[in-house]
Amino acid sequence: MASLVYNPLFIASLYRRSRAEIELWPSQIEGARRSIDSSDNLIVSLPTSAGKTRIAELCILRCLSKDKRVVYVTPLRALSAQTEAALQKTFSPLGKSISALYGSMGTSALDEDTLRTRDIVVATPEKLDFALRNDPSILDDVGLIVLDEGHMIGLSEREVRYEVQIQRLLNRSDATERRIVCLSAILPEGEEFDDFVQWIRKDRPGLPIRSKWRPTRVRYGQVLWTNGRARLELMVESERPFVPSFFEEQRPAQGRRKLSFPKDKRELVIATAWRLLKEEQSVLIYCPERRSVGPYAKTIIDLVKYGFIQPTAEPDEKLLANALTIGREWLGNDHPIIACLKLGVAIHHGALPTPFRKEIEQLLRSGALNVTVSSPTLAQGLNLSATSIVMHSIHHFRDGKYTTIPPADFANIIGRAGRAFVEVEGLVLFPIYNDHRRSQYRWKQLIKETGYHELKSGLLKLIVFLLQRLNRGLDRPGIDALTDYVLNNASAWETPKVSGETDSETAQANKQWRNYIALLDTALLSLVGEESPAVDELSVRLDELLSSSLWQRQIARYDEEHQTLFQATLERRAKAIWEQTSSAQRRGYFLAGVGLASGQALDGLAADLNPLIIESNSAILEGKLDHAVHTILELAKRLFAIDPFVPDPFPDDWTHVLAKWLKGERVTGTNLTQSEDILRFVENGLVYKLSWAIDAVRVRALANKDTIDINGMDLAIDNFEMDLVVPCVEMGTLNPCAARLMQAGFKSRLAAIKAVTDTNARFNTAYEMRNWLYSIDIQELAGDETWPTPESHRMWLEFIDRYAPADKSVWSIQRGEFPMIWHSRETPQRGQILRLWFDEQGKGIVLSPTFEELGAVDAMLKDRPQGVFSAWATREESIRYVYRGPKDIRESV
Repeated sequence: MASLVYNPLFIASLYRRSRAEIELWPSQIEGARRSIDSSDNLIVSLPTSAGKTRIAELCILRCLSKDKRVVYVTPLRALSAQTEAALQKTFSPLGKSISALYGSMGTSALDEDTLRTRDIVVATPEKLDFALRNDPSILDDVGLIVLDEGHMIGLSEREVRYEVQIQRLLNRSDATERRIVCLSAILPEGEEFDDFVQWIRKDRPGLPIRSKWRPTRVRYGQVLWTNGRARLELMVESERPFVPSFFEEQRPAQGRRKLSFPKDKRELVIATAWRLLKEEQSVLIYCPERRSVGPYAKTIIDLVKYGFIQPTAEPDEKLLANALTIGREWLGNDHPIIACLKLGVAIHHGALPTPFRKEIEQLLRSGALNVTVSSPTLAQGLNLSATSIVMHSIHHFRDGKYTTIPPADFANIIGRAGRAFVEVEGLVLFPIYNDHRRSQYRWKQLIKETGYHELKSGLLKLIVFLLQRLNRGLDRPGIDALTDYVLNNASAWETPKVSGETDSETAQANKQWRNYIALLDTALLSLVGEESPAVDELSVRLDELLSSSLWQRQIARYDEEHQTLFQATLERRAKAIWEQTSSAQRRGYFLAGVGLASGQALDGLAADLNPLIIESNSAILEGKLDHAVHTILELAKRLFAIDPFVPDPFPDDWTHVLAKWLKGERVTGTNLTQSEDILRFVENGLVYKLSWAIDAVRVRALANKDTIDINGMDLAIDNFEMDLVVPCVEMGTLNPCAARLMQAGFKSRLAAIKAVTDTNARFNTAYEMRNWLYSIDIQELAGDETWPTPESHRMWLEFIDRYAPADKSVWSIQRGEFPMIWHSRETPQRGQILRLWFDEQGKGIVLSPTFEELGAVDAMLKDRPQGVFSAWATREESIRYVYRGPKDIRESV
């Protein structure tokens, strides 16, 4: 199908937006030109808000025109939700289906259906990686993979997995049939960047797309608090304008608190934000640590109560309705975050319940809220732009100490300042309450270093860390001794003993060592995949799999001795894994996405874990909820003792939280600190790690062809149902159909349970769920404004439209004629281009190209068309039109 079929509708839908988006910015022109070449792997490095997504959309458009599907990879679950909404807005009018997969590493039947059938799938790397391990054919008809925030290469678990996943994609036998487009705002310059570009492009000639242009200028400033007043100092090129009294302290009213406002750093940040609101600006308060976000909610509520600040512009209750409904359901009506939302303030961080966070993001996109307090989720790609950004701090806690936030993260943050299509300038302010000289110096240094980002292979950094630690433990450190030790000492992989360290330093280093060994093992097992080369063939096979990889390119920049050491270390660790495992065991570890130690722990517990999963599934199927809760708790007790499934945080009353979660009850209270910890435990420990762990048990059992003893008979594990526990744990309900409904995107847990219970729903696949959604019974219930619940009715209708858009919402090209009543006897010449516009009542007005009113359409439409008209004069009594938009215009006359 030719791309021209899509282009007119694509452009028309962009033109019809409240702010038309049909012009290409200088930063987008080269990307638009190269988007049509489906064999051209693109690396797009543009500043935040400079239009990377539009280039990706053009590449998607090209891919869809060839009847190929698209996978859009985003590094964060929060970013996946936002990307899904943006792509829905762009491609749903073209009749394309879009779904997002985020949550645990496991995949349900609904996930697999989505990966196989949706035109555009948005997925986290973990979700896609797990799916591809278990079924590589999912990508067979995918013509484009977009890697958003593609700079996330490094030493963390997510970064190493991402690098290996990209290498596996490039190693596929059908890799030449699939385009890769990598997007980033902070790719550096130099050798590391050159290696990265050639890696993604597979050494094909061609340059990355780079530009420093962005639609808004960034201005920096600082707010210094001295002697009861705030001094605003700005940086405008070489000039330093200032406002000596940006705002002054407020004395407390009689009978209220004794301290003036602002009394500390947090209150100074809030005072700065509310001062900017007086200038009709939208403000984003950025916190480098998630734990700093929550306290803002209570502080803002208290300051409003004391009368120091006022609620922001009163938001539309209808716009807030969905967010408040979901927020009350998950957090409770008295939670500070809900109270802040009622005041017009959004509190946003990655540990919030996904359904609630998605509603908050939708409110922010609509411009309904003027103040946002956000965590580092923002720095990793989430598009929450505002007129001004106010920095809570420029430091974060990493590796046991406070350090300045990375310049690359800062570059992403400041890119949110200034809203494209709205403002030409954005402001970034750093309020300083005390220690002025030191804070100002670090602030200016961070500004100077903005944008620097190391782009070194995480696999290489892993090896370097392990070797450095080993070297420190040798009696005579040095490269020769280290090489000999790695090649000839079986204990090389045990935690080394280093003299001169304190007990706490050793404990921390040993924990890091174990984590990095596990990560290295996972990477090696992922690279080899389901292959099973013999130990003596392993070195050659690894060399083939890493040929032209980022690892191979970057070790080539070292001298020969170091190259030999790095390669030997990688090969020796691989051989250590092979020597301790069978082919079936390695396949199980690979499919589960775990390393050697974790895999062996699962092997050792398999006799307990396998029956528990089967028993849990049976209890869920039979509706024995208390028994299901009990067996899942028993599973969790065993799995939470195994790295990497140990939750962080791990509250003392976690069993109580898990039980309430599984029963569909609210897990948080009014205590803000406890609520934060519980939310993090739910998102990290249950939705992600426990779900992953249970699915890891399942796929390991299938790979090893485990058996279950039933009444003295050994039955193969694949005879038993094991697929229900993961979606139930992930979604927080023991009703499988409600869990699937929520996996598909419906946000209310209570309403999902009621909807499937009221209708006695039974569906397992996306096809069956779609049939249920559009059955006569459901259509009739949807006409009741109190169903599934009065608060969720609107949400239900929106979900149905979004999940499977009706034909009437898909845009098409329609041609026809309208009868005319001209305002004068002189009618336009035949073929003259005209403007056709309809008001809210469906009355059509015809204008000249210069907006002179010429006449009216002699027909009334039932409502205002949502699409775009092109028109020209034909004969005296009529005009001819081309309509690009939803619905059949002829049916509206």
